[in-house]
Amino acid sequence: MAMQPTKKKRVASLPQDIIELVLVRLPVSNLLRCRVVCKQWDGIIRDPQFTMAHLRHAQPRPLLFFQRGETYGKSFPSEAVLFDEAWLPSTRGVPVIEPDDFMCASCNGLVCLYSDKSTIKIANLATGESMHLAKPVKYKHSMDDHSSFYSFGFSPATNEYKVLHFLPGEERHHVGGSFSVIQVYTLGDEKWRDVRTEQALSLFCVKQTGVVNADGAMYWLTKDEESSWRRAVVSFDLRDERQKLIRLPEVIFADPAFGNPLYRITEIDSKVSVAAVQARRDSGLAGRLHVWTLDNKVKQSWILKHSIELSALYILRPHFIYGDKIAMHSGNDGIYCHELTSQKFTIDVTKLAKLLDFSPRWIGHMQSYMYVKSLVRLDAYKKAGIVCTPRRKEGWRLKKWEAWEHERSEVEELWRAGHGIQQRMHELARMMGVAISLNLPAPPDQQDSPLRRLNWVEQRRVANMLKSHLEGLDAPWAVIAQAADAACGEKKKMTLAADHAKRKGEESEAGPSRPKRKRKPSSRFDSSTWTT
Repeated sequence: MAMQPTKKKRVASLPQDIIELVLVRLPVSNLLRCRVVCKQWDGIIRDPQFTMAHLRHAQPRPLLFFQRGETYGKSFPSEAVLFDEAWLPSTRGVPVIEPDDFMCASCNGLVCLYSDKSTIKIANLATGESMHLAKPVKYKHSMDDHSSFYSFGFSPATNEYKVLHFLPGEERHHVGGSFSVIQVYTLGDEKWRDVRTEQALSLFCVKQTGVVNADGAMYWLTKDEESSWRRAVVSFDLRDERQKLIRLPEVIFADPAFGNPLYRITEIDSKVSVAAVQARRDSGLAGRLHVWTLDNKVKQSWILKHSIELSALYILRPHFIYGDKIAMHSGNDGIYCHELTSQKFTIDVTKLAKLLDFSPRWIGHMQSYMYVKSLVRLDAYKKAGIVCTPRRKEGWRLKKWEAWEHERSEVEELWRAGHGIQQRMHELARMMGVAISLNLPAPPDQQDSPLRRLNWVEQRRVANMLKSHLEGLDAPWAVIAQAADAACGEKKKMTLAADHAKRKGEESEAGPSRPKRKRKPSSRFDSSTWTT
């Protein structure tokens, strides 16, 4: 009796909670594609609760922002380099970052960008979504405004994003300067609001050390003559917009081998931290780094997080610790990372991993931020009255960046030339039956060149690779040309031999040849009858 096939039970669809557990672990690029699978998936991915759950799974990575500037007489635009999970730098430029932008802050995958325009731009680098906010009225076109006077943060208690502007006081033209008013804008509101500080705070410290967002508050340094640091931390709670002064731990920096410390404020493991860097007096090189983390905000207690001997390297700013790694620079052209092996240790130069070569750019034009790729949406805030679209030309089309774009086109021409030579060599090698190994990829379509999307680091690498490739073609080209000449000579010999054999064959078919009879010359051509 034939066996009947058993009917397999099929699940009509997975429960939604199982789908969410799977989707929440996918990267943003995959989730954006998953939205078109079905309405259910699109609804899950668009849900704000799913967005926050995805953020909790995301691992922060470094974002290096190089602001526009001039080095060795050459102008460079603003660009960002992002690092992935393997600590490899990105190769593509970020479309929402224009060449004249300055970065103010990074929070939950959103960045705050400042420019000479009358707006502040909030952008999601992963999704490409952006929105422009009108600057405070007084500083829409002011020459006294600066990108370091702005910051951006998130309050988990109210689920709100806020932009802060430190309003310079009347004495801003003096050395340092101070401020007594913080202008605050909540995404989705209609206008900026002024919040007065309890006392005048140092604008110089804000400009030099920056502002960080941690546990729902903004933190920055200000002057405090009573502290051994000569500094104190200001906490600005984003929920109730109240300020609080936090004293730093008592530390003695009087070491004759080291100079006065430089201070940095940063975030480590979602907690505000303060670093003191001391240079060696004999060499002037960076030598010692101490990092304290705020352990209890109410009691204002601090713990020593790290004590590191830097071995002539310098920390990045404002962020330099990412998980179990510390990022540093050599001061010239290299950015490195080192494992945080313990609470107290010395940087081992043999274990440094080079992340990036930023030459010929200047390290003073670089900032480091904590960044995660996220799904945070901005379309919910675009109906606010303060949101606008500036009527300006696209940044890359401005005349001052024509030379930069021309250089990019030169890289394209070099690519096309190299690929054209490679194709001719392959054709010639095929004709001769010779195998050669040349694997330069095909150049991009001239109408839609990806070189505009390459960041400056990758563009330089591609240019160097192409130059090296063209220089390396000389030797194989000479060998192929010599082989071609030899092949042509051999072919000519074979042709002559074939013609000779053909003639001999024709003669053998006609029989033996008879001796030729000499003819008597005609009298008409006798030389004796010639006349002049």
